[in-house]
Amino acid sequence: MGDTKATNPLGESIPSPSKYDPGVLYPIPRWAARSLLDIDKKLSMHGLDHWHAYELSWLNTKGKPVVAVADFFFNADSENIVESKSLKLYLNSFAQESFASSSEITDVIVNDLSAVSKSQVKVLIHGVENSEFGTDASRRGKSIDGLDIEIEVYEPDSALLRTEDELVFDEELRSELFKSNCPVTGAPDWASVLISYSGNRIEEGSLLKYLCSFRQHQGYHEECGERIFRDISIRCQPEELQLSMNFLRRGGLDINVYRSSNPLSLDQIIRRSIRQ
Repeated sequence: MGDTKATNPLGESIPSPSKYDPGVLYPIPRWAARSLLDIDKKLSMHGLDHWHAYELSWLNTKGKPVVAVADFFFNADSENIVESKSLKLYLNSFAQESFASSSEITDVIVNDLSAVSKSQVKVLIHGVENSEFGTDASRRGKSIDGLDIEIEVYEPDSALLRTEDELVFDEELRSELFKSNCPVTGAPDWASVLISYSGNRIEEGSLLKYLCSFRQHQGYHEECGERIFRDISIRCQPEELQLSMNFLRRGGLDINVYRSSNPLSLDQIIRRSIRQ
């Protein structure tokens, strides 16, 4: 394995892959830690390692993002474990890859993780809307994520936004498909988005395309929120507008961005779900 201190990605500054790359997976032999405990092959021990992945996303054949939660089950008898940072980088490498179904990407992940761990790995992938880990059904707003649209733009483009000649009041639309990238590390940032507004109806497909256009944008959470608020305000000219963005927690911290055309109070903060 060579000098693990020099090659282990945990202590290195490594950019998030821009395309599928199983080569970033880094194996760590189990024997090293077990030999220190004096239990390697000297103790009858059975078990498994169960990992949850909350940052798995890819594109369908129309370029529309899919978000999911995944379970990985590693046998305790496997020769290697997988270094956690390398697994995050590996999962992030799927963000711009296209798959026809969840079973297709599952097969790819099973093969890659089984190869690096040198054992058979079980992988389960769940949609965030309909699994036991799914988004709380009580969350406000109408989800627009099920719209069958084709997406080709992955940098913010306000020209995608469209309105219809119909007035609506207190309309609430939400999406779980938002992704941008940290301007410092390039790591992905995921958010649940809620748009509350009154005025000319915003065409739902155009709004979803616009939110998904941030997928390769590098910007801080607050900048993304203010860009969205600005673009909707200018392009759609709502009478009232409120934007809520609940970002997936990272390092034990979560960031929630709220912007509104009217003053906000603390009782308008949105309860977070498993997706964050």
